[in-house]
Amino acid sequence: MNLAVLGILADGVGSGAGAFPTLLRALLERGARVDFYGMRGFNDPRSLEALPGYRFVDVRVPFFERLHQAARRLPSPYPVAGVAQVAHVAYQREAIRLIQAEHAHANYTLVLCTDAQALAPSRLPLACWPQSPPHTEAAALRTAAVAKNLLETHGMARYAAVQLFYAYRRAVARAALDWSDLYLCGSTWAESEWARFGVASERLRTIAYPIKLERYADIPALGNHAGTVTFLWLGRAVPRKRLDLFLEGFRILFEREPTVRARLVGNLRSDRSAAPLLRAYEQHPGVSFEGPCLHDAVPKLFGEVDVLVQPSQNENFGFSVAEALAAGRAVVLGPSNGTADYTSTAGVQFSEYDPNSVAEALASARNAVLREGPRLTAVARAAAQRHFSIATVAERFLALCHDAVTNRRRRAAA
Repeated sequence: MNLAVLGILADGVGSGAGAFPTLLRALLERGARVDFYGMRGFNDPRSLEALPGYRFVDVRVPFFERLHQAARRLPSPYPVAGVAQVAHVAYQREAIRLIQAEHAHANYTLVLCTDAQALAPSRLPLACWPQSPPHTEAAALRTAAVAKNLLETHGMARYAAVQLFYAYRRAVARAALDWSDLYLCGSTWAESEWARFGVASERLRTIAYPIKLERYADIPALGNHAGTVTFLWLGRAVPRKRLDLFLEGFRILFEREPTVRARLVGNLRSDRSAAPLLRAYEQHPGVSFEGPCLHDAVPKLFGEVDVLVQPSQNENFGFSVAEALAAGRAVVLGPSNGTADYTSTAGVQFSEYDPNSVAEALASARNAVLREGPRLTAVARAAAQRHFSIATVAERFLALCHDAVTNRRRRAAA
């Protein structure tokens, strides 16, 4: 397979952008050829450059690059955010133009757009693997608790600007609905949301992201905790991630089970959305706050905790959940977290975005860790191996791409 790739790739991060270099490396090792049309200095994964079959093609959009630099010098963050969105479309269109011009020599099988919906039409078969459906984050921000947090911490101007941003995203995404032959979705929840947005069902397929499972192989199994179970919050605290529910649910459980502990790891103290929530827990005996954790240190962190909690609303795919499963840890998830597809019985999903519901899920996870720790570790790791192994994801990706190419030819013939 000869792939022309555009979009976002990044080395050493725990996100979709970080997973794609892993997938492309596996494809290159299987004999595929990959030409990545990126922007040098912005999205140029150096880890692939020594591999046979890989080529980086620098895409330039000089006008928007100058405009972006000018916007960065302004005191308001809104101009640079607006320019970035328009520049993203311009980059995609220029990349597609270059790909189609190069096709006569490269004989591309498929164009792959990573971490975003394809916003430019292509004469070649095109698959996109977007980060999330374009309407779901805005929907989460309109729920009462999330909107309240955003309004109290950032004000009405920021709230209106965010909603305007998502309105733009929805409009652009709707205009581009039919430009991708295949939409790859990180979960069945995301697939159903794309269908609600208007993508035809025959263009939608679910596929997990790959995880480097060997990074977590040496973490000890859950074992005898002498009654102490530690819950982990890892990463950002934007309002839809629902840090408020984590803290309130833990407080309720702590009143019943004072041996439990909570570790909050991330850049939370400087996060305007999180700061008001943290004040009430600064002196809490069961809660500790830590700074951000580098991705290379995440396996060690998982070895020190028992349960990862991710109470997010409208989550396509939670990478920290997948990594926790690879580490043999239990996970607690919200009802609109697509990663629940992959957790097997190592996951506890609360039924409502309510502190008491979260507390009950935390209690259930605690009891499972204490009662059957080693078995829970085995279940979690088996689920991770089944869904996230690089070989498994690469095989499914190749099969889905083959179907997309075949379907494009059939539509062209018809």
